[in-house]
Amino acid sequence: MRRNSYTLAALAVSAVPGLEPARTIPVATPIDEFDVAGIIGTDGRRVLVTAPTTAAAGAHLEKDVHVTDALAGTSLAPLVTTAIGFARLPEGGRAAVTAPPHGVPVLFDRLGASLRLARSLGEVIARIHAVPAYVAESAGVETFTADALRRGHRARVERAREESGLPATVAQRWDAVLADDDLWDLHPCFVHGALSEEALFRDGEAITGVTGWHEASTGDPAADLAWLVSALDPDHVDALFAAYTAALPVTPHPRTLERAQVLGEFAVVDWLLHGIDSEDEEIIADARGMLDDLDHDLAQLAREEAERRYDDLAAGSRAAEAADADDAGWDAEGDRDLDPDHAGEDGDVTIEVEEIEVEVDVEVRAPEEHKAGTAVSDETDGPAVADRDADRNRGPVERGPIER
Repeated sequence: MRRNSYTLAALAVSAVPGLEPARTIPVATPIDEFDVAGIIGTDGRRVLVTAPTTAAAGAHLEKDVHVTDALAGTSLAPLVTTAIGFARLPEGGRAAVTAPPHGVPVLFDRLGASLRLARSLGEVIARIHAVPAYVAESAGVETFTADALRRGHRARVERAREESGLPATVAQRWDAVLADDDLWDLHPCFVHGALSEEALFRDGEAITGVTGWHEASTGDPAADLAWLVSALDPDHVDALFAAYTAALPVTPHPRTLERAQVLGEFAVVDWLLHGIDSEDEEIIADARGMLDDLDHDLAQLAREEAERRYDDLAAGSRAAEAADADDAGWDAEGDRDLDPDHAGEDGDVTIEVEEIEVEVDVEVRAPEEHKAGTAVSDETDGPAVADRDADRNRGPVERGPIER
């Protein structure tokens, strides 16, 4: 049953004593199973009235009320709006009246353009994940162990494989990540479970409101990061996660972002199974298109990784060859590595050779006729040297005729 703004205003009057509506403002909601309107009273008071249209929506609303009541005593109190009144509905269930969230809805384009807003969101997510366990228990949320979360993902992937089929590359990747024990060695904590731009409000560059707590649970902290990792650019993801890590009272799992990426991929499985369960061929076709896109992206990433590894190996090989050539004094082409500063204008290279002093041991042998005991002396005043000098001083030798 759908309700217009005037009917919703009447519900607000019955839920909040003393409220006199002056104006009504229709409010768009991402969940089609709720009728929502803003009411402005004659005294300027503003309230928000939410009425479920189905039994399932009524259950969501009740859970939201219980969670926000429990969070009112935590550091998240300024970010949540608690119920200030209820009105019974003719078909059963009840409508809830709350104060409106402070600020304006967060548009994803704005989030993707502001590092300050991304950091603020990271801090808020850390505050959500730091909610004590006893608060989660008092809120009545479901609690999942790390093993139960992993088994649930595996079961949904197997069902999608059996009922619709999965592209080969996608199936191969998901089998690998689900078999990775370290990736799923996580510590469950309180999580929002349905964070999106529709559930967030801001004032300037700060997150000021969080709504939509009907999927809160004690589960995987990566679930609240999955929608951001797959959509924001790397700089904004780094800024958000740095702020998240700094504000978190414990050190997050070292592979939290990697698991968030995987959970973003598993969201396509959930969409596909939703289409199968509702027998909606349009949703099924849309999900299959997403799987094909993911298959293409994974194949492209695999090619790029292979090329990067090949380039790294080739660069390492060239560097090793160059180092060996330098050690041997040769360049990479096998030529002597010459200093270009010594090249002339014509390109010739002048090699400067240092003067080298060499000691040589020489064995001097005496002429045959002196072998019999005549020593060769290197003394300058020895007989042999004296005779030689005398011969030099005689001048030309006069020769007589040769007798025949």
